[in-house]
Amino acid sequence: MATEREMQELLGRALADEAFRARLLDDPRQAVRDVGYELTEEQLAALKMIDTQTLAEALDERLVKRTGVNLG
Repeated sequence: MATEREMQELLGRALADEAFRARLLDDPRQAVRDVGYELTEEQLAALKMIDTQTLAEALDERLVKRTGVNLG
């Protein structure tokens, strides 16, 4: 079972690393194993429900508001 911090790390990596994000969307269980994590069925289900594009857009919006720098 991944800790909350580990889940945050996985999400951060999915946002920052396009290749990892693709593997995560294709085969989440194997993708997280490849980076050294084990997730519960509930964590896997939650991960599968996340729309990384929407999450990335929201993060970009927050960064623009906070820093004034547009990354897109």
